Amino acid sequence: MNFLKVNHEKLRALLRQAYQERMKPEVGGLWIEGIMCRIRGLGTTVPVPHFLEMFEPFIWRLAPFVCILILTLAVVLITFHLTIGYDPFQVFMNGKEEITLAQLFEL
Repeated sequence: MNFLKVNHEKLRALLRQAYQERMKPEVGGLWIEGIMCRIRGLGTTVPVPHFLEMFEPFIWRLAPFVCILILTLAVVLITFHLTIGYDPFQVFMNGKEEITLAQLFEL
């Protein structure tokens, strides 16, 4: 019976030692190299742009076209003598220029 008690104490000591060593993991040189390879393999991270920042390249590409359009409309308005004193909506208010469908299709 004393033999079983000695084996039981040895077994208990081994289990206690294994339990206490679980807190101290051994790290070798290969583990560090493996982690660094994984980090290098991840690559660079690209930040996600905000909603309005996504339209910035589109706006800068559209800006020259808008400037040309504004200049073209200014030249057209000056050419047709549409000045401040002239009411361009008066043409639509008189009703003389009203075209019916019959006149449009010459029926």
